Amino acid sequence: MAVVKWIGYGLLGLVVTVTAGVGIALAVFDWNDARGFIARQASKALNREVAIDGDLNVRLGDPLRIRVEGLRVANAEWSDDKTMAELRVLDLQLRPWPLLRGDFEFPEIRLTGPKLLLEKNREGAANWNFGGPDPRKEAAKETVKPEDRTDLPIIETLVVEEGRLRFRDPTRKIDIDSGVNTAVGGNGDQEVRLEGKGDFAGKPFTLTAAGGSLEYLRDDPKPYPLRVETAIGKTRGKIEGSIAEPVLLEGVDLSVELRGDDLADVFPILGIPVPTTRPYAISGHLGREGDVWRFEGMNGKVGESDLSGQVAVDLGGERPRITGDLTSRKLAAIDLAGFIGASPEGRGDYPTKGRERIIPATEVPLEKLRTADMDVKFRGEHVEAPFSTLDALDARAKLENGRLVLDPLSLGVGGGRVAGTAVLDGGRKTPALDVNLDVRQIKLARLFRETAFAQEMGGTASGRIQLKGQGTTVANILGSSDGKLGVAVDGGRITSYAVKGLKTNILETLGVVLSGDKPLPFNCLVADVTVKDGLVESRALVLDTPETLVTADGTINLRSEAMDMTVLGRAKSPQIFATHVPVHVRGTLGAPDIGVNATESAARGAAAVALGVLLTPLASVLPFLDPGSNEQPHCGELVRNARSPSNSSTGSSGTGKGRDAAPSGSPSGKSQ
Repeated sequence: MAVVKWIGYGLLGLVVTVTAGVGIALAVFDWNDARGFIARQASKALNREVAIDGDLNVRLGDPLRIRVEGLRVANAEWSDDKTMAELRVLDLQLRPWPLLRGDFEFPEIRLTGPKLLLEKNREGAANWNFGGPDPRKEAAKETVKPEDRTDLPIIETLVVEEGRLRFRDPTRKIDIDSGVNTAVGGNGDQEVRLEGKGDFAGKPFTLTAAGGSLEYLRDDPKPYPLRVETAIGKTRGKIEGSIAEPVLLEGVDLSVELRGDDLADVFPILGIPVPTTRPYAISGHLGREGDVWRFEGMNGKVGESDLSGQVAVDLGGERPRITGDLTSRKLAAIDLAGFIGASPEGRGDYPTKGRERIIPATEVPLEKLRTADMDVKFRGEHVEAPFSTLDALDARAKLENGRLVLDPLSLGVGGGRVAGTAVLDGGRKTPALDVNLDVRQIKLARLFRETAFAQEMGGTASGRIQLKGQGTTVANILGSSDGKLGVAVDGGRITSYAVKGLKTNILETLGVVLSGDKPLPFNCLVADVTVKDGLVESRALVLDTPETLVTADGTINLRSEAMDMTVLGRAKSPQIFATHVPVHVRGTLGAPDIGVNATESAARGAAAVALGVLLTPLASVLPFLDPGSNEQPHCGELVRNARSPSNSSTGSSGTGKGRDAAPSGSPSGKSQ
């Protein structure tokens, strides 16, 4: 037994001696000699060059104290920047004994002067994938991710000083350059705090985030609390709530508030295509299920319009796919201006091709059309226009591969409806627009029912709009467009307010009989025009009043917005004071010039001997009307007379006594 005892003492002494020798060796060892070996092993692991340019020092004890100076990690080969990450000084404390069971416990980590660049190239490759030059073939070698929060290391205190974080993604025009001044956290009730500021896509950026302690993040089974406030330019966001599994972003339960001057500003941030808007404030609940993020219980205002509903973004495909169902109980029509390239702030707030122009020269947002796919339903229960409250707007927007289809697109107007489809194809080299809309049974008295002159308006309007064009801006599309537009207003009245807006001598020149401050009655108003390469040319522009037939002829150039129209009044019976001198409409759409050349003879506009010859072009509007029905009896009669010149040489629809007289063979002309 004595021998065994002495053998045991000898082995213990040997272990102590070896341990002491190793300790002494490590204590006097110059760790800088190991920098190359450590850097080479790290380079192999990351498939990226790693270098330690400064000192490396290790102090033994519990905890171990490690200090590294001048640490660098090279960037991907395709990047213009050679360095992805660099660190001026890393000071950390590491407990050695938990390493035996595979745990990492850091009493403190202090980062001084860290700089991190995260970026993607134009093909979508990310520099944080360390699998080699082709990350698609080396997907298995991506950075190892923890499976849950318990896989995270234990960090009791984390301090970041003079940090810098930059994120670039040219595919979404994102360039965040943010300073990170403090990010500290600890145990118990101490919060993790992150404060940063910099630039996001050229706009000032600030971020303040707070969460539970680092110990809470790793060990507590309860959802991890989170609070974030950020500002990007004039866009403000606030997120508050919890995440059940923060590492995997599962069990997301967050309330979100978002406000700003223009919803279009969120596109570089969230990648959701929206048009230009007025100031907005929206709140809702954010959740996540797999690759799908859901924003539900949405409530807020955009401009003067309220907005509610839900939106989901699926990130699992080649492009994000956005689905939604949105409703506005009170929709201001001006808030829809951004959908046509104009601005809800007014005429001076969007680009045009020149002074006195009104057609928007806004670029077609190809980037927005091609970045995501979309299927969103929208309903505006009450649409408030400057002159009236309209009926419901129903639209479904489907965006696929840059091709946006609005179908159905329907708006209730004055008891009738404007309905059809609109297609904006942004998947082509040159964007193209195709609009096909029907206008049916719009009663003007009802349309203007909430205005001061509601009782003076009358008539029922029907028609059709068919237009195709292509170009990089709204103005270019209209300037190259082809199509036709036709509308007929039957048995109506023009308010005296509108009549007063025109020069009285102009109307008298045309032979239009005025009755003081009373509305101007008419039997039928027809406009039938063609559009060819942006040139609008009249086929039939006719106003049939009880006493006079007013016709117009000319063009409107949508490229230059110039107008060149000649208007002539032709009496149905002799008039003593009417001069019947043509009225010229010149100028532009934004600045029209209406005048009379007293030296010009009426004979220029009176080449047609019979009224039927003047009306013959009206036969072309038959596709827009249904003369066989009672929908528009006065205009139907006018069109029938146009097809039978012998019957119309003495007059047009009606008897010349006004809109209360019924045309031959049609129902009595009642107020519409």
